[in-house]
Amino acid sequence: MVKVKKWDKQKKKEDWGKYRAEIKGMKYGIAKNIAWAMKKIYGYDKWVVATVLIIAFGDYFRNVILIYTDKYIVELAAGGFGQTRLIAVCLLLFAGNFFFHFIALAAGNYNGYTGFRRLVDHFYGLLMEKSMDTDYENNERMENNNNLNKAREGVMASSRDMVYNLRASIQHTLELFTFSAILSVLDFWLVPIVILPAVAGYYIERHKMLWVWNMADNWQLYERQMEYINSVGKDFSRAKDVRLFGMQEWLEKAFRRSYKERIFWYRQQDAWVFRHNVLQVFVRTAGKLAAYVYVIWLVIHGEIGVGDFVLYFNAIMRLSAAVDAWCGNINGYQWFSKNINYVRAYLETEDRTRRTGGRALPKTTCEMEFRNVSYTYFGAQTPVIQNLSFTLRAGEKLALVGLNGAGKTTIVKLMCGLYDPTEGEILLNGVNIKEYNREEYFGFFSAVFQDSALLAASIAENVTGQTVEKADRARMFECMKKAGIYEKVMSLEKKEETRFGRGVYPDATDFSGGEKQKLVLAKALYKDAPILLLDEPTAALDAIAEQEMYLNYVEFSKGKSSLFISHRLASTRFCDRIMLLEKGAVLECGSHEELMEQGGEYAKLFRIQSSYYEGA
Repeated sequence: MVKVKKWDKQKKKEDWGKYRAEIKGMKYGIAKNIAWAMKKIYGYDKWVVATVLIIAFGDYFRNVILIYTDKYIVELAAGGFGQTRLIAVCLLLFAGNFFFHFIALAAGNYNGYTGFRRLVDHFYGLLMEKSMDTDYENNERMENNNNLNKAREGVMASSRDMVYNLRASIQHTLELFTFSAILSVLDFWLVPIVILPAVAGYYIERHKMLWVWNMADNWQLYERQMEYINSVGKDFSRAKDVRLFGMQEWLEKAFRRSYKERIFWYRQQDAWVFRHNVLQVFVRTAGKLAAYVYVIWLVIHGEIGVGDFVLYFNAIMRLSAAVDAWCGNINGYQWFSKNINYVRAYLETEDRTRRTGGRALPKTTCEMEFRNVSYTYFGAQTPVIQNLSFTLRAGEKLALVGLNGAGKTTIVKLMCGLYDPTEGEILLNGVNIKEYNREEYFGFFSAVFQDSALLAASIAENVTGQTVEKADRARMFECMKKAGIYEKVMSLEKKEETRFGRGVYPDATDFSGGEKQKLVLAKALYKDAPILLLDEPTAALDAIAEQEMYLNYVEFSKGKSSLFISHRLASTRFCDRIMLLEKGAVLECGSHEELMEQGGEYAKLFRIQSSYYEGA
């Protein structure tokens, strides 16, 4: 049984307080957000903006023509078809209706499903580009992920719905003035009788939507949890663990728990919306009913003719609908503005790294220095790296060893610029790496991470990062041979054009863990960057492949500075220096022979591992 947390008075007060603080802290107002969204839309597709005006004016003229068409048709029917003038007027009105209907349809067809899908995908693309480009650390922060989730939900409001709302508000503004003018000819007081209840309905609607806006933070967590569980259920790479360890029941329970929490908020929203909708119906109907009774009284007492009765009756209906819709549009702008703020807030996520300008990268051999570097993960209490200082000399092969959690992978991510130090500085040839353009700086490193993943693309595209046509095929094959994966690739039917991603391509293949690691190594070799970072490169390799990799390591790293991480201390013998880390600090440092002579912690760990192979 899943228990749902009760939303009591204290929680309500806290939520409303958070909401008011969030609204007050919104960076941009409605006008600026509308201008921003339309500028983005105009920059992407100018015709979308043109269709806003074409459809708005087309539908406006149609509605005006229709109420006069009804008036003259009734008068024609009452007076007989011998009235040539009325017949001509009716035919002209029919032609005008057809014309404006046609141009509105033509403009709407330009957008259609395809047009608006392109527009929505354009905004999703902006978020995706930011997600891939923003500082690596930003993607690890829960707050930033919350903002991304809100931004994704706000894409429809920022693009397609904004276009709908803008053209509707133009149309309804024109209708409001036109139908008010028509009713004023009969009796000016009909205008406030129709408009005021509709305005009251707007405030009821606004009060209704305030609750929906306010409560959004309460269900974001459950939306993310359900999205995660769904992704796990569909992820082929996790399928073995789910089945072998019987995780289905746990996942189902976790999904039901999150689902019930989410439904709890849906039910409250439904109840809140229902009460407001009922009140709206009564208020809005009251104004229209009063106006209808008045014009009916006038026609009964002969004050107006039957044709004018139809005209004013339709004008009342159209004015009421225009005011209701216009007020809804105003509510819509508030809703869109809030969502656009979410989109803009994510797109404007602060990046601390330099993206433009910067110092030119060195052309000579490279030396990396960590100077009193500390690093604490976001939300953590203690640093994983503490006051660390060391130098990776030009052309040196440096090994990092240590128990799990010693900070080895964090050092690699700090070195290649994925993380920025919490304290201290990292220098490249004596210059703080913050002085370099980060995008160019990334090009300085070829890396094999222990959690590297292959994309749903061809083998050639995964290795080269380019289309097959642009890739240097000879170099690609050479790198595959060095990494020990060439024979495997050539044994496949489509060879290097074989694709990964069975969930994406029906003819895709999959590799074993060791084969994937070899392919990632080939990718790192193909990049041929000055600094080579190898984080557990042999973790998934068999003994023979591991030995081949060790023998080729000297060739891999020739002319480069390299950092090698491994739990298998036998592999460190190929390196010039070895650093043993403990709790983010250097415990021992030296060559393999020097550390064995010291008889310290490294020598102890090496002998323990050796005993398994020697049978001791």
